Amino acid sequence: MIKLCGAAAVLLACLGGFGELRRAMLLRVRELAGWLAALHILQTEMAFGALPLGRLCGVITARAPAAAAEFFQRLAEGLTAGEELALAWRELLAAGAAGEHLLLEDMAALDELGAGLGASGLTQQKRLLALSEERLRGLMAEAEGRYARLERLLAALGWSSGLLLVCLAL
Repeated sequence: MIKLCGAAAVLLACLGGFGELRRAMLLRVRELAGWLAALHILQTEMAFGALPLGRLCGVITARAPAAAAEFFQRLAEGLTAGEELALAWRELLAAGAAGEHLLLEDMAALDELGAGLGASGLTQQKRLLALSEERLRGLMAEAEGRYARLERLLAALGWSSGLLLVCLAL
């Protein structure tokens, strides 16, 4: 009975470990989708709303998905406190406020976006937003493709590694 319980625990641990890898990959896709939604709101409001950046962050916070909304809420708080936009943006990225599952290339794309926001005229801002959207769409397509390729493989690895460890232990 003890061996059976131990075997079940090993199997569940392997399933959980590989399941967590699958979950992290899926959350990266969702976080990138949230950033694309926030970027779309930013583009729309910049083109038609002409709001100051602090109020614009509030609009994004109200309408964007979770990770991006929290980032823009904290950015608005920093701007209200008198911080410079680029500095506040970089500090939030360094603190991991953009999303827990984003990779370095995702963070680099967001860093480039933050470095250019508010630094030039409206035409340049629109161009920056379009380039950032294109880059984030590419990163999201890559993340979705990776998840689609590896989802079943990771599930199979969880089962097979768990069963292999159980067989070796018996």
